[in-house]
Order: sequence, then structure tokens, then C-alpha cells
Amino acid sequence: MEQPLVTVFIPLYNCEVYISEALESIINQTYSYLEILIIDDGSTDNSVNIVNSYTDPRIRLIKNEINRGIPYTRNLGLEESQGKYMAIMDSDDIAYLTRIEKQVNYMENNPNIDGIGTYYEIFGGRFKKVMKPKNITSEEIKAGLLYLNRIANPTSFLRLETINKYALRYNPEYFVAQDYDMWVQLSKVGELSILPEVLLKYRTGHTNVTKKSKSSKIIQRKKINDSIHRDILDFYKFDLTEVELRVFNEFFNDNYQSEISDSTLEHLPKVLTKMVEHNRRNNLFKEELFSEIIRDTVLVVLNRRKINLRRKLHVYNEVCKVKSVRSITKDLSYMVPKHIYNFLLL
Repeated sequence: MEQPLVTVFIPLYNCEVYISEALESIINQTYSYLEILIIDDGSTDNSVNIVNSYTDPRIRLIKNEINRGIPYTRNLGLEESQGKYMAIMDSDDIAYLTRIEKQVNYMENNPNIDGIGTYYEIFGGRFKKVMKPKNITSEEIKAGLLYLNRIANPTSFLRLETINKYALRYNPEYFVAQDYDMWVQLSKVGELSILPEVLLKYRTGHTNVTKKSKSSKIIQRKKINDSIHRDILDFYKFDLTEVELRVFNEFFNDNYQSEISDSTLEHLPKVLTKMVEHNRRNNLFKEELFSEIIRDTVLVVLNRRKINLRRKLHVYNEVCKVKSVRSITKDLSYMVPKHIYNFLLL
């Protein structure tokens, strides 16, 4: 079989400390038919000089004259890519040496799939953790995207024929969550999957653009996430009122430091009930699968948000009643010890 060319796209901005490690993890891949496309977005440190010190002919460096922002740079990457596939790689992460080989093999053996992610390892902060998204089939991922994006962008591997056929691009207005929006747009026209292997080390615990945007632009960030939610809800014709949409967006907000009002917690089960009924009437997703996605996503949000424990249990119990789940003790085992669960619900 002829080897397909893979473009490994690395957006770069002031990453002199980590770029060598990231770049070498790609140079040394077991799959070698690559172009390594690096687009520097106006770095002011030594990043570009470090890249230029490498002599690998597969490296192609493009420099933005000024800092244009990540959406512009990602779109330029899509336009400049010459491969059959694009693998996205952040300049501070580390790819396992078999990453590209395994992702190519998966896509070649599954021609109906248009984009995939993988499991990944978090490192660099106070703890290490392997992240294994539970939803790995296309239907599971599409249903999950209604609420949150659980796909790590630097594990992405895209079929460029589909991207170009539908002229999919990153929204230039989204300074954050461009990847969430891209997965939503791709989910409307193609099929998605997660390759269930750990193939990337995702670095945390250092100062980066994303972290700064979370602290300084919280309101704008929420507006972007709200806009993405509205878009995908409209696509599946979930006819939520403006009040219901506010409840949905306040709860499924990725700023986990923000508070959730009592009113939102009170009305959330009713909003989700309406969505379950709409899904059932229109056969959008398998009924049992859709209910499980809701349960799991609500559990993730409740576990991360600053909400009174008893209130968490009450809300989750109400959501589970909607879906006829017999027991929620197992689901809540890491939120509260089992032996006090029943006592707290009294």
C-alpha cells in the first residue's frame, strides 16, 4: 500500500523552552512520510532560531509577520497542508513515537471516519493522569458535543479531503474554543472517533495563552461557548426557549470556577427532560445512549463545580429519575463516600 503523506501541523508562539522536545517527538516517529509544518505566530523569544537549527528536510517553517492569533494560524495551517491527513501537535506537548503510524493505520482501515482523537497523558503539573474519554464512537462523540468538548485538540488527526470538501475552517472570532467549534462543524458532515490508545503527553502547569485567556477574558469565553452550544442545538432542532438556553449554558460552562445559581440547578432537570423527549421523537441518537451521555456529562460538571454537596446529589438524583436510572450510588462513588450517600439525601 502506498504510504499517504501526513502533515504534522505545529502552531508556534514563544515556546523556546519546549519546542525542541515537541519537534523531536515528531522527527523520530516510526512513520516517516511526513511534512512538519510549523507556523510561527510572531514569536519574540528564541523559538524560531531553535526550529531553524534543525536540518530535517521535512520541516517547513512559515512565519506570520505579526502575532495574528491562533484561529488565523490554524486556518493558515489548513491552507498550507499538503498531506492526505493533518495531525495537530501543540508546541509544548510530546507525541508518542508510534502516534502517527497508529493514526494513519486507523484512518486507512476506516475510510468512513473523517477525524479522530486519542487517549492522552497529562503531565507537567502537580500530578500525572491518563485521560481516556468514555465516548469513542461517532454517535457517542456527536451526542457529547452538545454539552462539552472532550477531545484533546493536540491528539487530532483529520482527513483533509473532508475538511476541504466542506471548506471547514476555524472561526476567526473565537480566541478560545476554536477546536470545540471545529469538531462541531465536522460532526455535522462527517464521522468521528477516538482511537483508544494513549498517544500523546499533554503538558500542563505552565503559563500559556489559553490559561491567560481563562483568567482575563472569562465573559468573552462564555459567550463563545454559548454561541457554539446554540449552533449545535439549532442543528439538531432542540427548540429551547431563551430561558431554557440560559439554564443550559450556565450549567454546561467550562469555567468551573464560576457559580451556578439555585434557579439553574432547579430548572436543569426539566430542560434535560425536554431534550430527552425531543431526541426520542426525532430518533436523533439511540435513546439509551443519549440518556447515558446526559448522566455522564452532568456528573462531570457537578464534580468540578463549586456546589454544595447535598445540592449536587439532589440535582443528579433528579436527572437520573428522568432517565429511569435505578441506582446512582456507583456513579457518585468518587464524589462522596457510599456509606453517607443515603444519609445526605434524607
